[in-house]
Amino acid sequence: MVAAVVAVVYIRWGRPKVVVTAAVVRGRAVEAVYATGTVEPLRKVVVKARISEHIAALLVEAGDTVTAGQLLARIENPLRTFALAQGRIELTKAQTQAGGKSPQLAGLQAQARVWHAQLDLAQRDLVRTAALAKTGAVTQQALDAAQAQVAQLGAQAAAADSAQRSTRLELGASRDQLASQVQSLASEVDDGLVNSPSAGVVLRRDVELGEVVAANQALFEIAEAGDLQIELRVDEADIARVKDGATGSVVALSFYAFAGQAFEGRVLTVMPEPDRVRRSYTVKVALAAPIPGLRVGMTAEANIIVQRKDDVLLLPAESVVAGQAWFVVGGHAVQRPVTIGVRDLANVEVIAGAALGDRAIVNATTLGLKAGQRVRERAATASIVPQASAATPSNSARTTP
Repeated sequence: MVAAVVAVVYIRWGRPKVVVTAAVVRGRAVEAVYATGTVEPLRKVVVKARISEHIAALLVEAGDTVTAGQLLARIENPLRTFALAQGRIELTKAQTQAGGKSPQLAGLQAQARVWHAQLDLAQRDLVRTAALAKTGAVTQQALDAAQAQVAQLGAQAAAADSAQRSTRLELGASRDQLASQVQSLASEVDDGLVNSPSAGVVLRRDVELGEVVAANQALFEIAEAGDLQIELRVDEADIARVKDGATGSVVALSFYAFAGQAFEGRVLTVMPEPDRVRRSYTVKVALAAPIPGLRVGMTAEANIIVQRKDDVLLLPAESVVAGQAWFVVGGHAVQRPVTIGVRDLANVEVIAGAALGDRAIVNATTLGLKAGQRVRERAATASIVPQASAATPSNSARTTP
């Protein structure tokens, strides 16, 4: 009996154990979903080949800045190029034949003028013969002959006019047909000119000089100039807590290229199709403001803010185990049940079971403490920061459901 009493006295009043403590303070509790991703353009365009042939020229490399309409590559088909050159020569000839200086039309016009001149002469001769026939100076046979001459020459002149019109129509049709063929050939040759559809940056070049490509084969990927966005990969276990659209979740962002700096964004869209291998969803985040120097492909870390409460009681997360927390009261260790709310790996919100200023034991799980045991405090090296402005993206700040 005496030994038992001595043991109890020693536990309560013997040499105290050194414990690490942190005060219960008021601050901001932030629950966030941790994710990583990359900087991506708001719009990307894949430039494809329109014809099947070999690459005759490559004029840009990955990383080059391009303007709308700029020539990126040339796909060459020698047969089409030769046919176009020949077609243009034939078209020039046809245009000359159908134009105002056409030799063929000039000959027909001259022939028609001759027939019209002869017709005019015969008509004047007919007038004179008809006048003489009224006086009986010439016979009826002479008058009939003059009339027949006029009719014959009139038919010849009309035939000459018709020949002109017909030839002009034929030459014009031949010219137009050749022009259509040349236009078609030129379009086919132009299909070999690969131009940038918009201004931006070349993300990828998927072909090499001399390579034979097929129609619709991807040649380049262009990031359109303009705003950038962040594409995050969020685990399917967390995705239900992420909001998009008009009430999209606020996102705290950091980038390896901007060490020590934090930036803000907002969730635009949660893509409906998951990555079934990684069991994750792609979340697109818009930046609150442009970031000078930010480039496509940079790595981003993010905390997607799920819940945030201001001016609440905070405990170090490691001081709470299975709904219980140890405190220092009058130099002794006391264990109390606590009700917690928002929690991350750094802090927990205390709803009940602790008061402002209470000294929570941070390292109780490693000491094997017993209720009422004497303890000596040593302040934690890192204390809770009250009213933090935002969750800093870091792996240690990831929340658990």
